[in-house]
Amino acid sequence: MARVINLIIVILELIAYRKVRKNREFKGILIYYTHLSNMLTLGSSVLLVIFGPKPAVEVFRLLTVSMLAMTFFVTAFILVPMTHNIKGFLFSGNGLYHHTIVPILSVLSYLLFEPTPPMIWICLPAVVTLIYGLVMVYLNAQGKVDGPYPFFRVRHLGGPKTALWMVALMIASTIFSAGLGFRKPAASDVKYIFVHGLSGWGSYDIVDEFFPYWGFAGGNVINYLNKEGYESYSASVNPSGSAWDRACELYAQLTGTRVDYGEAHSKEAGHERFGADFTGRALLADFKGSKTAIIGHSFGGATIRLFSELLRNGSEKERAATKEEDLSPFFKGGNGKNMTALVTLAAPTNGTTAYDLYEDENFDIKSIEIPEEYEKNGNFMSNWTRVKKDGRADWDYASFDMHIDNALALNKTITTFSDVYYFAYPASSTMKNPDGSLSPDPEVTESMFMRGGTYMSKYTGRTKGGFEIDESWQSNDGLVNEISAGAPIGAPKAEYDKDSALLPGRWYVMPTTRGDHTAFQGGLTKRHDVKPFYLDLVKLIDRAVNS
Repeated sequence: MARVINLIIVILELIAYRKVRKNREFKGILIYYTHLSNMLTLGSSVLLVIFGPKPAVEVFRLLTVSMLAMTFFVTAFILVPMTHNIKGFLFSGNGLYHHTIVPILSVLSYLLFEPTPPMIWICLPAVVTLIYGLVMVYLNAQGKVDGPYPFFRVRHLGGPKTALWMVALMIASTIFSAGLGFRKPAASDVKYIFVHGLSGWGSYDIVDEFFPYWGFAGGNVINYLNKEGYESYSASVNPSGSAWDRACELYAQLTGTRVDYGEAHSKEAGHERFGADFTGRALLADFKGSKTAIIGHSFGGATIRLFSELLRNGSEKERAATKEEDLSPFFKGGNGKNMTALVTLAAPTNGTTAYDLYEDENFDIKSIEIPEEYEKNGNFMSNWTRVKKDGRADWDYASFDMHIDNALALNKTITTFSDVYYFAYPASSTMKNPDGSLSPDPEVTESMFMRGGTYMSKYTGRTKGGFEIDESWQSNDGLVNEISAGAPIGAPKAEYDKDSALLPGRWYVMPTTRGDHTAFQGGLTKRHDVKPFYLDLVKLIDRAVNS
């Protein structure tokens, strides 16, 4: 969304400067703070549209938005009262754009959609404004410039009055830059890393700037947590890849290295060993030296659990297949002592019947009536999450790992570490019918999950590997069974009790969230304000880790 608004700002600035050129020499506008702030804004908005919220762009945006806020303040509350020309300054000509629309749009975009740079940069707008003011006062004193604003006319006002004006303006500038650039001091020494699920996206993907995976239409959760003092990041792993491939991609993003899928794995899976190179664009600056908590939604849960295993214990198969000097540190193991907590959200930790029920010949799926609307939207959901095969082995996709037998087999390879805190958050959007059966509740279930949720709420059977699916698996969120989203079967676990001390080395199964599979993201048409949930979550992790 920030890019969209800033593209609009660029267009408005170009329209405004076309009007300016009709009215005066272009070089004559350079002495005006209004034009200086708007020209810099044009530049910062162009950079944001092209490059996104890079660190340097964030600083530039803080500078220009603060200057625009100052422009609007001076115009509306000083120049308009002095001249009584509200229409001329705020609602006509280039003033409509430079004094009113662009400043308001810029401030809204910055406050609602743009990340803020470190607090050290808050002083920058005030410093630039001070330099501009001192230069203008000097030029007025030398008689080289008259104005361009009344409070700079030192020869007319005299030194004391000019000094008072300068102090007042500097105070105002400081207030604007502090208000726009303020972020709460670090509330935790833990860095929070978020990993999306099947068909998802993260901060390396441009779609995240328009429609954040973490927050959806309710606003970017990552930006929100950062402004609350909890340093947070959003990874971008393969939307349909296996837990192994996604874990390798997560490691490369966190360490700022090239993706290495492993010599043995890549040969068996039938794809290239190396992937994208994240050198110079690591997700966070010092992964190995930072306390981290990793949070995975949906298949992101399997991703982060396998990631933790490889980080700590490496891969014996990769060590055997690769020369020591050519082996990724990820597969060597012995890392990750800084990993303090893992959190799964609506994750198919033990697989999901959403896949298995279609392969059970004893389940009469055609006998279940589905309204046409749900059938249509269910097809949309199936097409959205359908894996586009690219030549790799069939077992190297998320869809394979989410089958119950395969998920249980994967679980046997993953350790529950004694020094890591684990939290599992299930979700359910089913309701009990008068006859005691379950079905998805249309009040809380997105239409695209109604068909799948209906099948899951009716299904009992047995997997190809012989695992029995009984009625306890029928409660679901439209894509993942509630019981599956708890602790891995066989792992140490405990029911969460807010009054009891938390201990590492066991899975705390949290109270079931009422909502469908998108509830932890903010929902689509069934909207959820998830910001309070995530703020409570990071606070819970911080208390556990630092207790």
